Amino acid sequence: MNATSLTLVGCGAYARELINWIADATTAGRLPPLTAFLDATPDSLSGFPYTLAYRGRVEDYAPEPGELLVMAIANPDAKRRVAAELKAKGAQFATVIHPSAVIAGSARLGEGVTVCPFALISADAAVGDFVAINAMSSVGHDVQLGAYSTLSAHVDLTGRVAVGEEAFFGTGAKVLPGVKIGERAKVGAGALIMRSVKADAVMYAPPAKQL
Repeated sequence: MNATSLTLVGCGAYARELINWIADATTAGRLPPLTAFLDATPDSLSGFPYTLAYRGRVEDYAPEPGELLVMAIANPDAKRRVAAELKAKGAQFATVIHPSAVIAGSARLGEGVTVCPFALISADAAVGDFVAINAMSSVGHDVQLGAYSTLSAHVDLTGRVAVGEEAFFGTGAKVLPGVKIGERAKVGAGALIMRSVKADAVMYAPPAKQL
């Protein structure tokens, strides 16, 4: 497909970040311009300095010639549901990689992946469809990162980590080498994961205390 424009799917906080990162990639000649968004709320960008056209709700979407969609939803379960609905309508999705990100030549990225500034995807890692990798996060060598998962900023998946689909990692979470994270698991901000985590588990770190 010879893409001529991009449209965001969802228009929350992560979408507003992506607006800026896509602009950088467009300036670098890597992506066509971002022109519109899909969302349940037409005034999602009200009060912010962005001038994208409103293309309607997801359920009303019909593909236009030359249009690629950008998945801008952070919630893994919502990503799965919305992606399935749009693909059933014939939608096609872009993979967005910020120019400052470092991607190993042997890494494999699926459809609809978003990679934010200064992120790293290392040798022989496999990143599934619709994964979001936020700023300054790293995906180590030989990592298997399941579809629809989300890495918040400063997450570190070290070598040979295996992550199931629809997992979510809060800011600053770290996973030690070879650990497995089950499907739909949630790892809280700042957590250090040293042992494998079951599907649907919620892992968190204790908050800081005043001395």
